[in-house]
Amino acid sequence: MVTDSTADLPKEWRERYDIEVVPLKVLFGTETFRDGVDIDNEEFFRRLSTATKLPTTSAPSPGEFAEVYERLAKDHDGCISIHIGAQLSATAEAARVGAQSVEGFKVNVIDSETVTFPMAFLCRIAAQCESLDQATEAVTQRVPKCMVLALLDTLKYLEMGGRMSRAAAVVGTMLNVKPLLLVADREIKPVERVRTRSRAIPRMVEFFRNDLPVEHVAVVHAQAADEAEEIAAGLRKELPDFEITIGQIGSVLGTHTGPKALGLVYIKK
Repeated sequence: MVTDSTADLPKEWRERYDIEVVPLKVLFGTETFRDGVDIDNEEFFRRLSTATKLPTTSAPSPGEFAEVYERLAKDHDGCISIHIGAQLSATAEAARVGAQSVEGFKVNVIDSETVTFPMAFLCRIAAQCESLDQATEAVTQRVPKCMVLALLDTLKYLEMGGRMSRAAAVVGTMLNVKPLLLVADREIKPVERVRTRSRAIPRMVEFFRNDLPVEHVAVVHAQAADEAEEIAAGLRKELPDFEITIGQIGSVLGTHTGPKALGLVYIKK
């Protein structure tokens, strides 16, 4: 199995299931860092907090994918390669091009249509299958059911990244607006804008409850561990049969969310 760093894959899962992770890159000016390799989450958000210009991100090259596939081809007949949605990054296309240069090795590239922990769930689902074809079918069936419900603490980073006008960001910040966004169906959809964080977090949980039943669920955060744990603890009481993991948003996604972002991520049943 291969994925990319935007899956925010827990180290334990990476080691247990022997998953290869190809890093995207974050660029602060002329400095380039491989996500999760040359820069960790703490260092990234420390630098982001003092940046006057938003860092940029870039996908791995086809050559970087080809290198991974060539190495795997020595010991495997094929692999499933699960990546961030094509509407968000060129990573999946780079994986496809890289795979074409490796002869005699089957690579099934999956556009997850999403980002962060649903990709990690898809990797774990693939790991529990007995064959490449079975894994590909199991993952493909679940792609349309992957949901990311994200709560941003500030509109600043969307504005810096050109995702919204400066005027809208300034007005939103003055009103202390907390945007609630849903990544689903190849789109980033606004759910609503809640006036305060204390109201937005229960609203996020309420939206999730209305989307039950689910197959997998996790809470993700960017420098908001206490709130993530509080949400997870509440969900564990409501859903005692579920393992509810807490994941950390990495530097690539964090470039656009900023610090203090929270997310409920899940795969619908």
